[in-house]
Amino acid sequence: MKKILGITLLIFSALCFGQKSDAKKNRIDPKLVGSWSGEEDDQQIAGMHKSWIMHRFDDGKFLLLFVAVENGEATTYTEKGQWWVENGKFYELHKVDGKTDVYTYEVLDNTHIKFKEDHMSIKQVSGNYEFIDTKMED
Repeated sequence: MKKILGITLLIFSALCFGQKSDAKKNRIDPKLVGSWSGEEDDQQIAGMHKSWIMHRFDDGKFLLLFVAVENGEATTYTEKGQWWVENGKFYELHKVDGKTDVYTYEVLDNTHIKFKEDHMSIKQVSGNYEFIDTKMED
């Protein structure tokens, strides 16, 4: 399963290199660079389980692969965009809609980062959206 996800990530990362960079110089926290996985239940949409793999490149680009399961049906989709950090906040600009999500983040250790919503472009079921990303093997 990890091999399939890795191959999928490589294919989509090739697409990511084709996107234009934001003119603004990105401020990158090197601890956040790499491939990360996470999941959440019922936080954005009641009854939905979401899992993802996000690859944050060291040039400020990201590629996000989602699997959402609701009522036994799985949907997959990808997003790409720009990321940066500023004043202890993590910013995620989504190219598809031009909206930016903002999170407070805490590096728990070398393989775990906790994110807590500061400002989300999507309304959540709970006003306290948070999750932990786990570093994947390089």
